[in-house]
Amino acid sequence: MSHTIRNVLTFYLALHAGAAFASPTAAAECQTDLSRIAQFIEANDAGAVTHLASHGATIAAALASARTAAGQVPDVVACDVILQSYLKAWRPTHLQLIPVTGTNTGKSAAVATSRTPQFGVLSKDTALLVLPSFNQGYGVALASLLAERRSELESRKNWIVDVRANDGGEDAGFAPLRPWLLDAHLPRHGVEYRVTPANIQSQYDICSYTRDPAGCLKQMTPLVEQMRTAPSGSFMPFAGERFGSIPVDLETRRPERVAILIDRPCGSSCEQFVLEARTSYRVKIVGRPTMGALDYSNLRPHRLGSGRVLFYATTRSTRLPDLHVDAAGIAPDILLPAPSNAAAHEAEIEQVQRWLEGGPIQSALPASGILRR
Repeated sequence: MSHTIRNVLTFYLALHAGAAFASPTAAAECQTDLSRIAQFIEANDAGAVTHLASHGATIAAALASARTAAGQVPDVVACDVILQSYLKAWRPTHLQLIPVTGTNTGKSAAVATSRTPQFGVLSKDTALLVLPSFNQGYGVALASLLAERRSELESRKNWIVDVRANDGGEDAGFAPLRPWLLDAHLPRHGVEYRVTPANIQSQYDICSYTRDPAGCLKQMTPLVEQMRTAPSGSFMPFAGERFGSIPVDLETRRPERVAILIDRPCGSSCEQFVLEARTSYRVKIVGRPTMGALDYSNLRPHRLGSGRVLFYATTRSTRLPDLHVDAAGIAPDILLPAPSNAAAHEAEIEQVQRWLEGGPIQSALPASGILRR
């Protein structure tokens, strides 16, 4: 049994010592779900072909260990732990299992007040935008904020856009910023859909997890029609493009200098935002590397017989194999050390403001600190 799966099962059983005996029903159902997940990912996930070629032996060993562990689970919660651990053998991100007792994680909830876009004036020259998420509804909220604060944004030549801890979502969540940050044309790689009968159906199934099912179905129909023309098992570039240029209708008065603050929790659509923004000559990326959850994306649901829902990737980026984001995330232009506490985290805003306004971003090194020859 692999160390990861053995450790999580041991930890669970220690917490539930009174229920440490395997339930035949739970164990049988867990083994069934495990087998179906393994078969489904191999047949349908957009990253499966690459993963099997690069670390197929590791995946096979994890499956064997998970099968043993699944036969010992006392209940469905313990099974969930085993299944989640197995998914990480394929890749650590963009493979997610929703438990039977879990909540809908299709990102259909209304925008939470504590996670809405925030605006602040730091000085006569510098403005701050804090964007904690790009989930459904955030694009509308962001567009409203930009319109409301237009005069203050236009009058400040420096912007800080803070996407630290941004949990991703969808590209529409950051689309209102494109006219402010980008150049006249956005160079952008596309995605390729893995074409299988299950993946075609899943494009429709995702709509039940959205706030606007009818609008989602309308958007998905052209994609599904295109997928049906491609051979099963193939990878189909959406709209037939692997790399292209998107015209951007720019704002007249845009910031001169933009610093985007990033850190490790920034993943998925947050990383797409960073990739797009850094194409502009006026943007610099500051902070720490991002999560690395973008190469395989456009997650879609697959419901198992137990009621669990597997969210898996149906696309791979046409950046591959030349530029892997998942390998190490997106590196910043200026690397900042990880803050030691909440105060240091907040102080990064002041550091970046000082730099944008002509000062140093960090304190000077001691004279004897570094010698280079």
